[in-house]
Amino acid sequence: MSSSDLHFAISEMKGLEGKRIARIRRTEDGIFLIKAGGEEILFQPGVRLHLSRQSFQAQQSPDGFVAFLRKRFEGKTVASIAQHDADRIAEIETKSGERLVFELFRKGNLIALSPDGTIEAALGKDEAGGRKIARGEKYCYPKATAFQIRIPAKPNFGVKCDAEGRPVSYSAEAEASDLAFGSFSEMADFYYSRQDRQSQAQALSAELLGKLERRLESQQRALEEISRKRSEAKQAADAIYLNFAKVEEILSLVRRMKKEGKSQQQINEELSRFGARLSGGEVEVEL
Repeated sequence: MSSSDLHFAISEMKGLEGKRIARIRRTEDGIFLIKAGGEEILFQPGVRLHLSRQSFQAQQSPDGFVAFLRKRFEGKTVASIAQHDADRIAEIETKSGERLVFELFRKGNLIALSPDGTIEAALGKDEAGGRKIARGEKYCYPKATAFQIRIPAKPNFGVKCDAEGRPVSYSAEAEASDLAFGSFSEMADFYYSRQDRQSQAQALSAELLGKLERRLESQQRALEEISRKRSEAKQAADAIYLNFAKVEEILSLVRRMKKEGKSQQQINEELSRFGARLSGGEVEVEL
């Protein structure tokens, strides 16, 4: 689901502002359903977010995350529903200030925030791109980009089908389509409800993409660690350079006393006036 797709989906959800959140559910397949007013919002992490008229079977026993969302948000009144800049991020804010953040990029995420922006719960923990998604952390948006949403002046919601009548794509700019719809949500409902299970090639592609994303995150963490160690090494080198005469005097003293057969204890007694000590074969100096 693209940023422009999300733009249309959010526009159609605006009618829920001022309505009360009545029910929050989750299916066994991981689809979230949020009922407000007479409508239901469907959120499939990393895939889609829109109003839906589809019928779903929810979990018989809600998990801990869903139980928290119910306790925190059911009964609250929706103050605003908005998209964050040109990102694939949407937010529902209640009149009392709590927020539900829907992230559609990568694997997707659903995050509950307190009125001051602290993360109270998240579907998944994450740490990448200089931000940390975890309970107790302040929520930060991804770094801004220069990307701008291109919105057609007159959208045409349509689905194209293959020779057997199965939907293969949808678009808000479908000048020539096999099926036309009056809203984005109706189009998305139709398209996704008729998708077959992932083909083997799609499953392998998704698995490969997941591996690449995990590798990238690992490399980012390794790069941050290298950068930290480099900074520490530079600080140590700068300290040695600024105190070169002192360090050289200490090393000369240690070499001389060792040559004279002095014990480590005797050497350390002498080094104490320099704020240094001999430990094994290393000289530790406070600079």
